[in-house]
Amino acid sequence: MCDLLKFESDMMTIQVIENSRNYSQLVSARGREAERKKYISRVGYLYPDRSDRLGNVQDFKSLLAALEASPYEAMLKQVSSNDDGRNEAENNGITIGKY
Repeated sequence: MCDLLKFESDMMTIQVIENSRNYSQLVSARGREAERKKYISRVGYLYPDRSDRLGNVQDFKSLLAALEASPYEAMLKQVSSNDDGRNEAENNGITIGKY
């Protein structure tokens, strides 16, 4: 059970980092780091060793670098790293239809 809680905590931390990257009200690096510290979990395999590196993430490549040599690096390498605002299905031409 402890492993599951740590994994979920790490996933939540990665999600907070990724979602805060493009949030318009967190334009300055100082504001972004302060807000992230409020929501980044202090439980899990990423804490405390990687918390400083995760707090300084600016883009997807730096997120991968912060997670280097962790089990999560391989999972994130499978995710598309484009920054054009389209999701993976749209990039592959798979859509349900236009609204």
